[in-house]
Amino acid sequence: MVNRFECELMKRINTGEQLSIEDFQKISNIAKEEIKFLVRNGIPLTPLNYYLWFDIFCYLHETGKDLSDPEIMGIFKEKYPDESVVESTILKLNQADRKFIKQLAEEVSREIERAIQGIEEHTKVIEANAKKVEKTTQSLSDKNLKEMLETVVETLNEIKFQNESLKNKLQESRKEIEKVSQKLDQSEKNALIEFLTEIASKKSFEKVLKDMFDDFKSRNYPFAVLMVKLDKFEDIVKQNGEKVGKIILQEIARKFKKLLRANDVVAYYDDSIFGVLIPGVTFGHAIRIGERIRKSIEDTLININGKTIKVTVSVGVVVARKDMDEVDLISKTLEALELAEKEGGNTIKTDLDVELEK
Repeated sequence: MVNRFECELMKRINTGEQLSIEDFQKISNIAKEEIKFLVRNGIPLTPLNYYLWFDIFCYLHETGKDLSDPEIMGIFKEKYPDESVVESTILKLNQADRKFIKQLAEEVSREIERAIQGIEEHTKVIEANAKKVEKTTQSLSDKNLKEMLETVVETLNEIKFQNESLKNKLQESRKEIEKVSQKLDQSEKNALIEFLTEIASKKSFEKVLKDMFDDFKSRNYPFAVLMVKLDKFEDIVKQNGEKVGKIILQEIARKFKKLLRANDVVAYYDDSIFGVLIPGVTFGHAIRIGERIRKSIEDTLININGKTIKVTVSVGVVVARKDMDEVDLISKTLEALELAEKEGGNTIKTDLDVELEK
């Protein structure tokens, strides 16, 4: 993408920098000019257009350039020379981008609401004037003057009709913008779901872990962390291919869903490691759950293209304690997992086992 038309505000947003009141006022002013341009040129008020054109109007605002509509169109074509570039831009939206688009959509929605209110006020004035002209026309005897005033009434009614049409279009656009915020919220939620396994991602896992730890500190409600890693998974992939590796991960993810309770959390943590959060369990209970997972996977035969593949897992188990924080808890669980791997895999180890090894 051409970087000639850069917007400093967008750069700051993309780096997650805190925005000031002046920045939000700037966004408001840019959005106003952008909306006028889009409406004036018949460009659909869609989320994609809000995002792409805002970048250009931000550049114009910051540089103080006063360009004609054709010149602005030229900038757009230069910045986004083909559709594939536009698509790649949208596909690469990060969390900061989504947050910014949502803020922009909300600002645009407010501007549309103001525009609708302005149209309604204008329509009231037109209706009042039309009634006055009609009343005056009825009392006139001069035919020519009467025809002129009737033409004025027709013009006012036409303006009223156009106002109603524009109002309806703006209301439709506002509804579409409201859907933008909903879709952005949903996209952020979807970003937490690992596409490959259809279970929570590491980011989601870490968020739930923090919540559980806060609950543990405030209410002393226990929970355990399990790290479950497929033994020699790299060798399996080398021998059978990445496609087979993906199928195995998907099958193991389904197995977790069957083995765990509704309030337990399983996530694709990293590479061939699954993270599991088990609330409300004691040390002994957590070990039994880990053993059930280990045994169930050991007994599972995965059939792929007529070939049967058997996998095993190593499991690290740690129950939260007061002398830990989230980082300690994960670190100790991974250490327990590493010990299980060192002993040949297909076994369970805890942080106590690690301490005994030292």
